[in-house]
Amino acid sequence: MDTLHLITIHESAATDILASGAKISVRIAGQSFFTGNEAFKKAAEVVAFVAALNECSISAEKIHLNNVVLEVESGLLTKSSSATYHLLVECDSIELLGKVLTAIASQKNAETQQITWEYTDLEKTRRDLTQATVRAAKQSAQDVANALAVSLQGVHKLSFHTEGLNQDLSVPMGTSSYVGRSRKSKAPVTTLEGLHLSHSTTVKVTVTAEFMIGTFLENAD
Repeated sequence: MDTLHLITIHESAATDILASGAKISVRIAGQSFFTGNEAFKKAAEVVAFVAALNECSISAEKIHLNNVVLEVESGLLTKSSSATYHLLVECDSIELLGKVLTAIASQKNAETQQITWEYTDLEKTRRDLTQATVRAAKQSAQDVANALAVSLQGVHKLSFHTEGLNQDLSVPMGTSSYVGRSRKSKAPVTTLEGLHLSHSTTVKVTVTAEFMIGTFLENAD
């Protein structure tokens, strides 16, 4: 069996991408209990909440009821039983986020609980970065082969690792203003006090490739 002669190359590249939008988890304290679409028609606090967001260009189709928690007294369910509504708001434009959070804060019964950042170009960025890193690894291998005056014959093994896709991209919120940073991003994530709202995440691809090389070239110095 012929012995393989290999060149091992490690290449990595990274880029930052900005959030394109966000999903906002909101809790609303209601004075009456309704479920499903009825909550959007008859729960006064939810109706007022939707109206406030409509003024921020957030349509009703972008506001979803996740669940309702019924609160009863003495174990009795009555018409006056209160409820806590958990809603999810889709804000497709990062430019609208400040206005939307201000509208939510203006509702005395509403509280922002969490912001989850959305990255439209995340997967495309990963693919493009992987291809660019593979090309860089091939060029590096060719440069090494040229320096050794040997021929580059092909790829024996290649693997790549991607960082930045599975990180926690959500920000827990409280009743007070919040300033935080992503675990892997240096960019500020949220400042409710000044309504400076931006977020970026770093996507990094590392490629390890083993290239087969031949014997020394005849015309090598």
